[in-house]
Amino acid sequence: MIKKTAQTVILLNFGCRDIQKFARAIRAEHIYTMVMPWTTPVSRVMQEEPVGLIICRDEAAAEHPAELAAFQALGLPCLVDSGLNAEAAIAFCKNQCGCQGLWTVDRFIEEAIAEVKEQVGDSTVVLGLSGGVDSSVTAALIHKAIGKQLTCVFVNHGLLRLGEPEQVQKIFRDTFDMNLVYIDATDRFLDKLAGVNEPEKKRKIIGGEFIDVFAEAAAATKAKFLAQGSIYPDFLESIPLDGNPNGVIKSHHNVGGLPENLKFEGLVEPLARLFKDEVRAVGRKLGLPEVMIDRQPFPGPSLGVRCVGEIKREYLRMLREADAIYLEELRASGWYGKTWQAFAAFLPVKSVGMLNGQRHYGYTIALRAINTSDAVTAQVVHLPWELLEKVANRIPAEVEGISRVVFDCTPKPPATIEWE
Repeated sequence: MIKKTAQTVILLNFGCRDIQKFARAIRAEHIYTMVMPWTTPVSRVMQEEPVGLIICRDEAAAEHPAELAAFQALGLPCLVDSGLNAEAAIAFCKNQCGCQGLWTVDRFIEEAIAEVKEQVGDSTVVLGLSGGVDSSVTAALIHKAIGKQLTCVFVNHGLLRLGEPEQVQKIFRDTFDMNLVYIDATDRFLDKLAGVNEPEKKRKIIGGEFIDVFAEAAAATKAKFLAQGSIYPDFLESIPLDGNPNGVIKSHHNVGGLPENLKFEGLVEPLARLFKDEVRAVGRKLGLPEVMIDRQPFPGPSLGVRCVGEIKREYLRMLREADAIYLEELRASGWYGKTWQAFAAFLPVKSVGMLNGQRHYGYTIALRAINTSDAVTAQVVHLPWELLEKVANRIPAEVEGISRVVFDCTPKPPATIEWE
């Protein structure tokens, strides 16, 4: 799943809350790092042929002396870091581990293309294309490696934003010379999601249906491999990095491997080693247009995690219209490019309002705008009050069924970026 590269340094998590941020700081020096929990077997760690180990833990973290001793006994350069000190870690990597900053964008692309060619051979690949950064860069990278052996499948699961199905088809069918299959599975997804309130269950239903749709697409294209735009934070948030099963932040629909009954030979995940900013850098190097590279992140379950609680078609209609107004005003004011991610969320909470002089009992829209460099932590964007006031006036006036607009001012942590 995660490929090894030259001069790998393993970060072993013995209880470090900010380990992803720590890893990213070292990677900024073109030193490749992998994060593994302290429960990882020594044999698995050594499969990556590391040049050094960094033991990461916060000062109040629990001790695990036996496991620590086992890793120290490997004879590799080992730094035990009881606090987040990126500068010391970088110096350790360069001076003690001999890291020369070899992990560059060019080198990654070269390695990834070679790995895809080796894995796929003469077989065909099916990729789920959403038009987001991750899937777009994945498509470009795999297409560069195997060309027409790749078929991009764009699934409309009924959870996309306003006008998005048309936009994605236009860009990839008209602009890029890629095989593109469009599947409208709106009813299939929404029927299965009816009455489901629990966030993790919604995610798993969406992920399960996605796999099934691709299985059907593969039967028509005779594809042997399924490609996914999984990136490194997807894996890190889906596994208990501290060894505690309750430590999972959230599951991702594209993490967990192939179900036994799925008739693909395997997964092709060329971006599985990259953080989001690294994905963008690869996309630019591959020549993807800035309008695509700078597109704000959109979650795999799409509006399914921005429609809190049960998903209904009418809720989605209100959410799409409100979100479109919000993004329109952000672009018009110049603030879209100043935010890493901005979106509307639908809250199934009704409150009294006034519309055309009449008492109105409608739902609530929450607006969110955050900035981050790695999606590990996120800060709320201080949007101008005049902009928020304009959006808050437009949405209830133009979106039937909405009576109230609120602004989410919670950073990550304690909140996550998405509402579910």
